[in-house]
Amino acid sequence: MSEPPNPAPRSSAPGFLIASPRLDGSPFERAVVAMVHHDEEGAMGFIINKPLEIDFGSLIQSVNEEITPKLSPSSFEMPVYFGGPVRIEQLWVMYRRLEVDDSEEAEQRRRLRRMRQRGDDEELTFNQGWYLAASGEIIEGFAQGMQAGEYRPFIGYAGWGPGQLEQEIEEGSWLLDDFHAESFFQTRYDAQWDEALARIGVNPTAFMMMARSGSA
Repeated sequence: MSEPPNPAPRSSAPGFLIASPRLDGSPFERAVVAMVHHDEEGAMGFIINKPLEIDFGSLIQSVNEEITPKLSPSSFEMPVYFGGPVRIEQLWVMYRRLEVDDSEEAEQRRRLRRMRQRGDDEELTFNQGWYLAASGEIIEGFAQGMQAGEYRPFIGYAGWGPGQLEQEIEEGSWLLDDFHAESFFQTRYDAQWDEALARIGVNPTAFMMMARSGSA
């Protein structure tokens, strides 16, 4: 009798990756990553709990001084986040809104491939009501307060090649969690790692102690 095939590995997108202490000392130390894509070609996500020392309005202003009079005051209160070490010259915005466009999976994958390669004027739907864009027009729209919905700007993203993330998960570098919109916008960045661990039943303090003792 032939053995049953191995089950396909669980896709991490849409969902959260939670960094284990194995990644301490790297850009992913205590990171919570919102995953937007994961298949046999690779994976893409954005670290949501590492704000940079620059606000959204000031960053847009530094790129386009002419837009300064149109910037929303709230844009100067919105931090820009370090999304990951890939394409750190590229600005992205992740956001959600009420109206949802149903798109074919193949077309979404083509869009994602183009966005990862160069960043362009397209937007990607990666979860119900959630979008990712690298479009200058969309990004400036949020900075001017013209785009409705909750959003977060990022510089760079976290990327993995074929099989790379699966190997890191198997090695214990990452824990998997579902996508939680409330955590994304309502939890302080410095509490998101602890909260994510607690949500999946892991005590953060015990987890760190196990790591120090070599048991994690």
